[in-house]
Amino acid sequence: SNEVANVLANSRIDGQELYLPGGQLERKLYLAVNKVLMAIGGKWSRKLKTHAFDCYPEYKIEEILLTGEYTDAQKEYQFFETPEKLAKRLIEMANIQPGEIVLEPSAGGGAIARFIKKDICDCVELHVKNKLFLNRNGFNVVGNDFLKFNKEYDVIIANPPFSRQQDIDHITHMIELANRCVVSVASQSVMWRTNKKSIEFRELVAKNGGTIKTLPEDSFKKSGTKVNTCIVHVEKSKD
Repeated sequence: SNEVANVLANSRIDGQELYLPGGQLERKLYLAVNKVLMAIGGKWSRKLKTHAFDCYPEYKIEEILLTGEYTDAQKEYQFFETPEKLAKRLIEMANIQPGEIVLEPSAGGGAIARFIKKDICDCVELHVKNKLFLNRNGFNVVGNDFLKFNKEYDVIIANPPFSRQQDIDHITHMIELANRCVVSVASQSVMWRTNKKSIEFRELVAKNGGTIKTLPEDSFKKSGTKVNTCIVHVEKSKD
């Protein structure tokens, strides 16, 4: 509604925090505003008196003001942005070498790519609004649907969607395309499920000399999900 948009337009954004305009909002209006902010990844902090994000929300607010619409990307695209600490850990594990080119598939808002030099990192992103943000902020977007993408890269670092075992599909394709290294988040279910797809995936990782290690519980809590996660790390042989 125009009332909600007006509140958002007059809010102050400081980094990853959004402060509602001064004064007490009428409860019905506050609930409507809060619903939008939660859908785009914001969480109310009673202590700080702000909606805190695990990303930079300017572009999401801008799109809402321009279109009058918003998408619950977490539900529609299984989009749970990589927390900064974890993104940096994934990059460190990849140990990018001079001259190597890197890909972040399912890049979202570039939570991983933002910590890699833009001239050596490409992105693939399906969600139109995320893709618009990436383009506006100087990221090199080279594709939409990663599972239909076939360009090879030295290193692939990712946080793919998890539902319906999409993480297995995506990481399998990463292993196919990577010349040297894959580092990706996955659901911990890839470690213990006994269906054919999961077993074959573990065999694929082992065949390529890879490892699967658990992440602490609630690693993605700030991003809006309590799914237990792990890191799949494959270093391909130079032979």
